[in-house]
Amino acid sequence: MNTVLAKTQIGVEEYLDLAFPDRPEPDYVDGEVVERALPTPIHSRIQALLILLFGPLMTRFGLLLQPELRVRIEARRFRVLDLAVYRDSRPEGRYATTPAFVAIEIVSPDDRYGRLTHRLEDYRRWGVPHVWLVDPELKRLYEYSEAGLLQHASLRLPDFDFEISAQELFKDV
Repeated sequence: MNTVLAKTQIGVEEYLDLAFPDRPEPDYVDGEVVERALPTPIHSRIQALLILLFGPLMTRFGLLLQPELRVRIEARRFRVLDLAVYRDSRPEGRYATTPAFVAIEIVSPDDRYGRLTHRLEDYRRWGVPHVWLVDPELKRLYEYSEAGLLQHASLRLPDFDFEISAQELFKDV
């Protein structure tokens, strides 16, 4: 990461008013601004491919895709999702307050396992039914649940007869 934010406690409104034009918007965890890993071109390509793969579900079932969405997990805990998929609700205002149907995080080279699992656990506890992790470097797909992080050859949404395979997602990466 290019810059380091000082560990200073700030209020929610102060966090919401911060501007980060030269780096990804940070998370806010229990009063502390927590910098996110810088995305890479592969990260961006995977994010775009996921949006394209989910595209047919948008028109057919009315799903809403929201890249880089700020969500409020708890009163003093905000995360920024790489990709949120909403089924029955639509986020309004400055940040989402209702859990997404699918929360997708894409691993960046600077990501650390401990921080990633905390993020994924936040989404699970918040009530996201499908929490997915995509690792472009290892070309692996994971689903996070109460059982932890489980690798899969593909990620599925059975309600929509929808599946993304690792082979399909990583074929040009």
